[in-house]
Amino acid sequence: MTAHELARKLLGGPDLLVTRRGYEGGVHEITTVVSPCPIHIDIHSRSGSYYGPHEYHDADYCGWCYDEVDKSDVLGIHLQ
Repeated sequence: MTAHELARKLLGGPDLLVTRRGYEGGVHEITTVVSPCPIHIDIHSRSGSYYGPHEYHDADYCGWCYDEVDKSDVLGIHLQ
């Protein structure tokens, strides 16, 4: 889902609290939207992966980038 798709869904409904899943049924309120960061798509693509299918690029060390060519050009926005 892109940021614009999310915005259209949110603006089309009532003004509600936005949450993310916590641990064992708990939820957290979204309080922060992190600046866009490069993200590697489908690196953990096996079904049911504990990690999730994608991973943010780590500028200090990235196990998925072996040279400048491998850097991700896709950006993601993380909600906290």
